[in-house]
Amino acid sequence: MNPRQPAPTPPRRHQALWICLLLAAVTLAVYWPVTGYEFVNYDDTDFIAYNPVIQAGITATGLHYALSAEVARNWHPLTVISHMLDCQLFGPRAGWHHLTSVLFHIANSILLFLLLRRMTAAFWRSALVAALFAWHPLHVESVAWVAERKDVLSAFFWWLTLWAWLGWASASKNPGSKSKLLYILSIILFACAAMSKPMVVTFPFVLLLLDYWPLGRFKLRAPPPPIKQATAKSRPSPPSVKSAKVSVPIWRLLVEKIPFFAIIVALCWKTFLVQKAGGAVMDTANFSFASRLSNVFVSYVRYPAMMFWPVNLTALNMRFGGWQTWQVAGAVILLAAFTVWIVIQARKRPWLATGWFWYLGMLVPVIGLVQVGMQSLADRYTYLPMIGLFIILVWGCAELAVRFHLPKYVPVLAAALSLAACLLVTAHQIPCWRNSETLFYKMLAVNDKNYIAHYNLGNLYNRRGQFDLAATNYIQALAAEPNFADVHNNFADLLLNHQQYDGAILHYQEAARIKPSATAFYNLGNTYAAAANSRHDTNRFALAVQAYQQSLQLNPNYADAHNNFATLLLNLQQLDLAAAHYQTAINLNPARPESHNGLGICYASQGKMEEAAVQFRQAIALAPRDPGLYDSLGKSLGSEGKYDEAIAAFAKALQLNPADCEAEFNIGLSYLHLNRRDEARTHFLAALRLQPNYTPARQALSELDQPPK
Repeated sequence: MNPRQPAPTPPRRHQALWICLLLAAVTLAVYWPVTGYEFVNYDDTDFIAYNPVIQAGITATGLHYALSAEVARNWHPLTVISHMLDCQLFGPRAGWHHLTSVLFHIANSILLFLLLRRMTAAFWRSALVAALFAWHPLHVESVAWVAERKDVLSAFFWWLTLWAWLGWASASKNPGSKSKLLYILSIILFACAAMSKPMVVTFPFVLLLLDYWPLGRFKLRAPPPPIKQATAKSRPSPPSVKSAKVSVPIWRLLVEKIPFFAIIVALCWKTFLVQKAGGAVMDTANFSFASRLSNVFVSYVRYPAMMFWPVNLTALNMRFGGWQTWQVAGAVILLAAFTVWIVIQARKRPWLATGWFWYLGMLVPVIGLVQVGMQSLADRYTYLPMIGLFIILVWGCAELAVRFHLPKYVPVLAAALSLAACLLVTAHQIPCWRNSETLFYKMLAVNDKNYIAHYNLGNLYNRRGQFDLAATNYIQALAAEPNFADVHNNFADLLLNHQQYDGAILHYQEAARIKPSATAFYNLGNTYAAAANSRHDTNRFALAVQAYQQSLQLNPNYADAHNNFATLLLNLQQLDLAAAHYQTAINLNPARPESHNGLGICYASQGKMEEAAVQFRQAIALAPRDPGLYDSLGKSLGSEGKYDEAIAAFAKALQLNPADCEAEFNIGLSYLHLNRRDEARTHFLAALRLQPNYTPARQALSELDQPPK
């Protein structure tokens, strides 16, 4: 060092504050548009938009649901609770939910800067890594997608866990109550991170990497040189890896992380069970192990490529037939060569090993060996793993700048241009999350064969009542993937709602063939029954009976199937069998008014009027605003000769539905039985005013006008 130049001074505390403010301000500015965005029809529906339990806010029922239920094919109770809290504070207004995620992302960026600076004492390099993390377009998906709250929330607890751990590692040199509290706090915070998103299971392995660099707790040391005869030409022998020692015993580094590993084991088992039960885990019939392994190697290469060239980013990169042999071989060779080079460089450049194995290790849970979902890779999976590559990039460029004696403005300018490019691409990527249509059309712009995008667009237009657009997208989804049972099912729903029975039956049949289930055969039975009723088709009635029987064979406790099967049997006048299925439906779901009403009609048809009235009253207790139930009760009471009670029931039906000409007629008929002819005439005339061509009322008036015999 030139003695005339003053020694460089470490950055002052206020400089760190300015960096934090800059990270917060720029990140908030670039992501601010999301505060005006909607929920998207892509997991947001499960988490908030169509989830009444979460929309109710923090409740005892909601907390139990968060801890026990599977939401969007995963188990992340703290994430669910965070959505509940948002609903408690802001209601279902999507902009506030988006803002919460942005604020977590800002906090994560600041914590990353402060923690990396604390561990490495490299101020500007830490700041650059944090800025890349905050502004890189690969992280837009994690921030702008409300359903990915689990990314930003789990990362927040990840950084807090690391902060507590660093405090413990420092305090453990002088064991005491503070040291124990920090250790316990780190375990609790890690449990919170794990309950936000299972991907954080790699945390203890990352701690081992940090023990190596930059903490130096697992630091290789060269042994003292051997004692030799001192000569003028003698030199100490180079350090030997075999004779190297660690500053902290390996067993101790592992033992201190046992609580974290215990949490991992429990979490992995719980997550696998939930995802498999939710149908998210693909078996080898969907993707062979060889296909998965090929995708693993290629994805490990694709992610760094996306980091440097983030184009065609999309919310779903679909799996396809498979990678070619030369692509897989090239990826394996590239990964192996880079890994070997990094291991060779590890002692001289330890940040290379930490960064590289941080990246490789953190992706293991989502790299595709256990395939969850239809994606080959996903932007959201890079949220924490990419930090390892950022470290390699920043520390590597800093070393190159020193080695080639570049002027200071060159690395500063390169960093500024890189960050500006990130911000531009990020600002361009964010608008695709504005609403469901912009999201799915962006998916199709990247890959027009993305049948998941077509499927979701079909669902969106179906809910809006836009038949043509919904049908077009379902057809395009099936053209890309003919064996997608959910598309067949939803397309059949659309056709059934528009009374296109033949098409609906065809697609329900395909759904049942591809994915046989009680629900598939139940839907098929409903469609056969609707078609049979519309066309009075005896063959379709028989097919409906067969479909319901198949549904109940697969799930004997399917209350809806018992109810609808009973309704079909009632129409076929198989009263005893219909009553038995209605009773089973009631036993399985006592709160269903349709089942009580159907059973009441069965009893009334069998002449069991008292039993019928009991069922009608139970149905009314469950659905007191349904006028049809009062009509049914009135008829049963009238059949028993209880005309005054029948009139009261029909009057209630008329109150709920003033256009019910049948209720007016039945009131008149009840008055006629009571020989109150004037009141009867009044109600018969009222029925005709409501429906001039109502034949029963005309006939009753005609008979009323005839002189008594």
